[in-house]
Amino acid sequence: MERKIILLAVLSLLCHVDGTEYELVVVDEEIFSTCQDAAPGTLDINGFLDLSEFSASMDSDGVTVSGNTTLVWDIELSDLVQLSIKLLYFDRGSWMPTVFSLVSKDFCKFMYDKNQIWYKIWTRHITNDIKDKCVNVPGAKIMLETYMLSLTASTTGPLRLGRYKANVMFQAFDIHGRERPTRICFEILGDVFKVKK
Repeated sequence: MERKIILLAVLSLLCHVDGTEYELVVVDEEIFSTCQDAAPGTLDINGFLDLSEFSASMDSDGVTVSGNTTLVWDIELSDLVQLSIKLLYFDRGSWMPTVFSLVSKDFCKFMYDKNQIWYKIWTRHITNDIKDKCVNVPGAKIMLETYMLSLTASTTGPLRLGRYKANVMFQAFDIHGRERPTRICFEILGDVFKVKK
């Protein structure tokens, strides 16, 4: 996944047609941080993607994304990739789980599915023909068109304002169902503000 796109995927978990509009402002300019208390063998965003040719810039209109990334996670083409995203809320000095989460047990099967939230904010903007590849092909280059993303979402239910973090994890399993020794985990911190009712 690209810079800020994971963040937008988490926001899309909250998204409905009607409701209050919220904006998420990223706390750290680096965007991604290492997962706290990660298990041995856990890699961060740099163990997943080479971002040296990727650009994301934020202004008042949103996030402009452009450039290329190269997959670097060393797993096998036959591996089953699972994605999980958990949204946590910072309350009185502790990170508390929220009801917002997403799990895709076979991410590669749905990576280019137009009905998935990541398609709208990531895979539909891929310009090179790599639909036969997923995140389990080290060395594969993902080329993106330049496009604008917004860090806002609407929800029909109330959302607490304040500090949130998205905990994002990719896991790979071999054909026997055994987890590979490395997994990917990174976190994105931001503050949620109400924009309008």
